[in-house]
Amino acid sequence: MNLVSMKAESDEGAETGASDANPYGYGLVLSLDDDQCEALGIKTPPTPGAVYMVYARAFVQSVSIEAEEAGEVSAEGNKPDVRMSLQITDMSIDPQGKSPAAVAASLYG
Repeated sequence: MNLVSMKAESDEGAETGASDANPYGYGLVLSLDDDQCEALGIKTPPTPGAVYMVYARAFVQSVSIEAEEAGEVSAEGNKPDVRMSLQITDMSIDPQGKSPAAVAASLYG
């Protein structure tokens, strides 16, 4: 299975002046509570920047398709915008053991 970067192509953070804008978007953040961390075998909190491989099973919860109004042309032509909501049902994680500096270098160059 090939991994595909979810980093946004546009630089919206720079346009709005937000210096802490997440280039991956808020919708790609997974937030786990204490019980979920315990279920995944996390006994001590990892340091911020630690890397984990995430394996998950999800089902499509909803799909919406929005077409451009007549006469308007999007960047992709007249291709409709598609949004999909996935509900993760099963997940496992595997610590990769990379240092925060290595993570930063792989993400930001």
